[in-house]
Amino acid sequence: MAKTRSGLSKTSYAPATATAAAVTAAQPLPDTQMAATVAAAQSANAQTFADTDNAPHHDLYAGRQYYQSQTFDIDTRMALQDYLHDQAVSGSLYAPSQILNYAMRNGQTLTANQQFMVDSMKAGMHNLGYNVNLYRYARVDFMQGLGAGNYENMSIAQLQKVLVGKGFVDKAFVSTSYNDFKTAPPGNAFTDKAVKIIYKAPAKTQALMPGNGPGGALGEIVLAPGQHYVITDVKFPGGTGRSGGSTYKRVELTVEVR
Repeated sequence: MAKTRSGLSKTSYAPATATAAAVTAAQPLPDTQMAATVAAAQSANAQTFADTDNAPHHDLYAGRQYYQSQTFDIDTRMALQDYLHDQAVSGSLYAPSQILNYAMRNGQTLTANQQFMVDSMKAGMHNLGYNVNLYRYARVDFMQGLGAGNYENMSIAQLQKVLVGKGFVDKAFVSTSYNDFKTAPPGNAFTDKAVKIIYKAPAKTQALMPGNGPGGALGEIVLAPGQHYVITDVKFPGGTGRSGGSTYKRVELTVEVR
């Protein structure tokens, strides 16, 4: 079975080309005003999304209105359509965003289309604007990368000693949900993974909401690559999750974006 953003079956995928015609031909990202240039988009977003928020970290509501407040230029809109493409790339088991983020995390050479996606999505990033709780679920290789691959055999005290205070940088885009994937379909591939991560993201965090269609349905917020994260808490909340074809003890991390 193909690995897709929503667990749908494998299908062919043709990457968008960097032309205005591609935007017309593809399904448009609705309900937002497109900027003519990167500078115009960044200026509009700077006026809308502050870098400070006096409120404690909280859940984000009115996601559709948040999405509509963003301003993207034509290249960012095209890149987001590729990033949100929900089905597997032809000849692969994975969706475009999964392939891109794997390549970024592992220092692989990007294709021209992938580099276009990276550059254009980076250009669309802006201050998150609020101190927000964000949620993500990951496979156990996330714990392996933190030096705690054997976490199931550790006590919570041992695990906290290893992880709390540990910092790391993610080289890839980080797809999160502002509503803990509450609107994802039943049996989805997003919330059944073994590792749950709760991000405490301040207003200055560089991010964007990629859409109010596929992205909006999942409450998706994408965090920019290269940001610094610090683990502030870890616990075993009970239950299990999957990773690959195996089942593991569920572990929950709280991570601050610095």
